[in-house]
Amino acid sequence: MFALIRTRTFVLLMMIPIVGAQQCISYLPQYRIPLALGTFLPDPYKTQLKGSIQVALDHIHNHSCILNDYYLHLILKDTECKTSVGMKALFELMNTEPRPFALFGDACTNVNEPVAMASKFWHILHLSYAETHAKFATADSQEMYPTFFRIVPGDRNINAARCRLIFHFNWTRVGTVKQSDEPRFALPHESLTTKLEHGYGIKVVYTAGITHDEIENIALELDELKKRDVRIFVGDFEEQLASRIMCEAYQKGIYGDSYVWILPGYHYGQWWKNSTGTNCTVEELSAAINGHFALQFASYSPHLEQMTVGNKTVAEVKRELEESCGGKCLPNILRAYAYDGLWTLAMAAHRLSMNYQRIHGTMWDPHGENGNWSNTHAGLLIEINNTSFSGVTGHVRFENNERLGLVEIMQWSNGSYTNVGHFDGSNDVFTLNPVLERWRAPLDATIVVHQRQYIAYPLFLLMSLFAAVGVALALIFLSINIRYRNHRFIKMSSPNMNNLIIAGSVCTYISVVLLGIDTRIVSPQRFVTICYAKTWVLCLGFTFAFGSMFSKTWRVHSIFTNIRMNKKAIKDYKLFFFVGLIALLDVFTLTLWAVISPFSFSVIQLATIYMENKVIAPEIERCYSDESVVFEAIIFGTKGLLMILGCFLAWETRHVNVAALNDSKYIGMSVYNVVVMCTLGLSLAFILQDRVDEAYALTTFFIIFCTTLTLCLVFVPKMIELIRNPSGSEPRYRKGLMKSVVGHQTKQFVRQVSIKVTTNERERLQRMEEDNQMWQRFLLEKTNQLWDLTEKLRQLDEMAVEDVKANTAQSGSQRRLTEPSLFVLSNSGECNGIQGGESGRVGGGGEACLTMVRSRGQTAWPWNDPQQPTTMLW
Repeated sequence: MFALIRTRTFVLLMMIPIVGAQQCISYLPQYRIPLALGTFLPDPYKTQLKGSIQVALDHIHNHSCILNDYYLHLILKDTECKTSVGMKALFELMNTEPRPFALFGDACTNVNEPVAMASKFWHILHLSYAETHAKFATADSQEMYPTFFRIVPGDRNINAARCRLIFHFNWTRVGTVKQSDEPRFALPHESLTTKLEHGYGIKVVYTAGITHDEIENIALELDELKKRDVRIFVGDFEEQLASRIMCEAYQKGIYGDSYVWILPGYHYGQWWKNSTGTNCTVEELSAAINGHFALQFASYSPHLEQMTVGNKTVAEVKRELEESCGGKCLPNILRAYAYDGLWTLAMAAHRLSMNYQRIHGTMWDPHGENGNWSNTHAGLLIEINNTSFSGVTGHVRFENNERLGLVEIMQWSNGSYTNVGHFDGSNDVFTLNPVLERWRAPLDATIVVHQRQYIAYPLFLLMSLFAAVGVALALIFLSINIRYRNHRFIKMSSPNMNNLIIAGSVCTYISVVLLGIDTRIVSPQRFVTICYAKTWVLCLGFTFAFGSMFSKTWRVHSIFTNIRMNKKAIKDYKLFFFVGLIALLDVFTLTLWAVISPFSFSVIQLATIYMENKVIAPEIERCYSDESVVFEAIIFGTKGLLMILGCFLAWETRHVNVAALNDSKYIGMSVYNVVVMCTLGLSLAFILQDRVDEAYALTTFFIIFCTTLTLCLVFVPKMIELIRNPSGSEPRYRKGLMKSVVGHQTKQFVRQVSIKVTTNERERLQRMEEDNQMWQRFLLEKTNQLWDLTEKLRQLDEMAVEDVKANTAQSGSQRRLTEPSLFVLSNSGECNGIQGGESGRVGGGGEACLTMVRSRGQTAWPWNDPQQPTTMLW
């Protein structure tokens, strides 16, 4: 019969070119050669897949251009998913006549593995319709299982889809969780991490290993992932562990909009509803997995209207497969793959037969050639690897015994999965649906934004403007001080020291500008120079300004602390020498600082500010010095000691009202101003040193305010005096000098005595106070008598002047008395005074005596008012 069929087929093949290349002839099964196909179909899968297998056979046998001379004859074997039963079935198939040209199945790995290892020795092709284990895709799988193929896309496709998904959202760092005790998940996970890091440049921050034996370590591993700031998680573990892991993730807060979990698909299994063995409810697990991605091989091609190899659309085939059970079976993802698997074997056998007929001119007989199956086996391997057709599960193509197929990408949202994309491994095409465009992808890590803190330009310009105004004001005061340096009031206030105060003030104003310069204006190298400049300028400016005020206050204190002592006046050069010593100490300290511990540019990290998916790390620019604390302590210590002494001297001389010596007590006020402003400004600047704008604003405000107030206190009274007395010839009377000084000494004496007074001495002190009051009344009485006598003397002077004028007129003398006097110097050298209201005689001729008279009206007696002692200053 085979010879008859072969002859008829040969004649028909010779006639095909005449009829037309597009026409195919199909014989009835009784006229075809049977191709035995050993099929491993465990009983649990038989109900689900038997109908799909029959649909595939019908479509293959009814196709007019596929296996016209052959038909597939399936030899079903129930392996019960047991290795021993599977091997027994293999031996039975190998001893069957005719022997199967290929094996189709099994659904269980523990059967497929030994069968695949043994089939290479029988030179028989083995194609599984359900195998997904990663062991068949390892580096040595080609050596161990050279004849084994699988129609279901393996982990190679899943991993490629994961990598493309992560790469699509620009995630550059991920954390992974794998089930270490299960090779089905551990092996592909190792391939995934290698592919991520070497193929896509995505850093795997940490891989957490989970096992059933150490399931309590889930919390520790997730803590480590959270500690490393992992936001994107890729999981490879079975359904039983998934609920435990996601419950721990919920309790650790590793879920929500800021995190993404990429999990296996489990093909729509409702694993999250299994909260057994967890501390979470179903609602909490649903919240934990909300927004996660699930990747799995596609059940059907997403292009439902695409034509398949059987001249039917995907939708038509899908409907037939679902109806093949008659509504008695549950949905099964393997139906379509069983369908495409049979088509794969049919297409390979068809091409092999066509090639054989083209080469040998006769029909291919898989059972011929003296039972030599090696040629058939080699030909089938070549044709399987070259397979390329449109199946119901997508484009069917193999590479290295691996199916390159479709992977569907789903996202869990609002209690259900939504298909958001797919990856076609056969064409290496990654596609996301528009529905995912509305989803806001989280960041792969907490972004650390290094934010350099700079002084705001408006603030810097404003303070620089104020400093410029201050410099202009200081220069105005300097010009006035130089121009009117010979004015009595300015001359007595040490104009040279005032010039030094102005010089120090200008330096402090300049430091305001220097304090605001940063690397936006100069380079980091120049910034170090600016650090030296602002340190030196501010330090020396303070020394010149405050040191001058301190020295002037010290001179006042030296003069008036004990007014009864006969002391020499303290000249200006001594004050300059004192200020120079302080400045020399500053120069020595700053130079030593620059030599021992020079400045270097550094960026200081401040406390981070945590925001949603972002951490702001403020940075400030500083000039760093290893020993800055020591040298700052030396400078602040010397300046602080100087300010303390200045406060003491200002307090001691607070009752002195001599404007020519301490500028009308304004120097003391300036000392207080500097001390208070410096103390307050330094404290606030230290507290706010991490807040650039606030620190700069307060520091410069205190510098400008303190310096300006000091200049005004020192020089504004002088300007007022210049306006009041431009020539400086009018003497200035100041009331209260003796009263203030003596009163101050009295109060000091009373304070000192009061400290030493005991209870028994209080009565004695009271008597002394009464005596003091009595003597004060006595002094007042004598002062009044002195005042009356002074008035009488003035009247006698007037009478004496009239007598002198009369005598001069009578003698005809041409001399004129310009200054009448109370005394006349006789020829004998004696001077006769006015006594008892009578004037002495004047020598004859008027030339013998030299008359010296000073008008009492022009003489200012030390006490003009008996109630108010005063002193006239020259």
